[in-house]
Amino acid sequence: MRDYANPSVISEAEAINRLKALPRPWSGGYYALYTSWLDGIVREPWLMSVPIDDHAFHRGDGVFEMSKCVGGRVYQFDRHLERLAASAQAIQLALPTDLGTLKRLGVAVIKATGHPDCALRVYITRGPGGFTTNPRECPEAGVYVIASELHTPSPQAFASGVRIGVSSVPSKSGFYASVKSCNYLPNVLLKTESVRRGWDYAIGLDEDGNLAEGSTENVGLVDRQGRLLLPPPDHILEGTTARRAKELARSMVEEGLLKAVENRTLTIDDLRAASEVMLFGTTLDVLPVTRLEDQPLGDGQVGPVARELLARMRRDLAQNPAVSTIVEF
Repeated sequence: MRDYANPSVISEAEAINRLKALPRPWSGGYYALYTSWLDGIVREPWLMSVPIDDHAFHRGDGVFEMSKCVGGRVYQFDRHLERLAASAQAIQLALPTDLGTLKRLGVAVIKATGHPDCALRVYITRGPGGFTTNPRECPEAGVYVIASELHTPSPQAFASGVRIGVSSVPSKSGFYASVKSCNYLPNVLLKTESVRRGWDYAIGLDEDGNLAEGSTENVGLVDRQGRLLLPPPDHILEGTTARRAKELARSMVEEGLLKAVENRTLTIDDLRAASEVMLFGTTLDVLPVTRLEDQPLGDGQVGPVARELLARMRRDLAQNPAVSTIVEF
């Protein structure tokens, strides 16, 4: 047991020995990290750390994106990096390099893992340099790119659908919702509520009581008229997966499988009345929702639109070179 009241002062050598020896049962899936702090890629989890005075740590002052690599294909990497740049611009954080270089850096980190299936997170932070809110404390931005194990829902979740609930956690406002910053406290509280209440996922409401988003997921539904509807991006962070799903769904409209694809304000009543409900996210692709708390949605079964849209997205990842960055191992 730690003696917080009487800590000892340890030497540099002892600190390094302790860092190496610390048990990290959660870090088995940490594959490789590029850190600008060391200006290199490391593969030992005990070296994967961020300076405590990096403003991303003590102020949430930074932006990030998470992409997935499946079979050596990084899905929609360009779009993720474009959104990273937009988020950085929104908080007046200058990127330390161009997007092409960041893309090559991400590929290099994935190659260093030896894993063709992984999650890739790119963080651009205000950088280390002090403990106030003043960004001028930081002489240069921090860059951290980590590849780790890719966690996806179980096959059973896609086959049977998942359970969601409507959260009481206040959603972010329009500006803060549209910036993918390192301040994810509202998102954490959403997930905390879903775990506490036994839901698979929680969906928040905006300040007007309309459907917003989950902790890391967008929500959409198919109404009784056969339209795929998603909340407008005014009070949410519109995901790259949701954007791509809408593009793929428009071909379903042309084929007569859907009536329309639209963004519009949605309420809890729209959710209850829907014929299908689904979640969109980088690790989810298209995940069917079959229960709202204790009540079935639609007929309580995975619907045809979610099933078909999931199949099209998976084909898009595996077969469409225009939306994937290829990593050669």
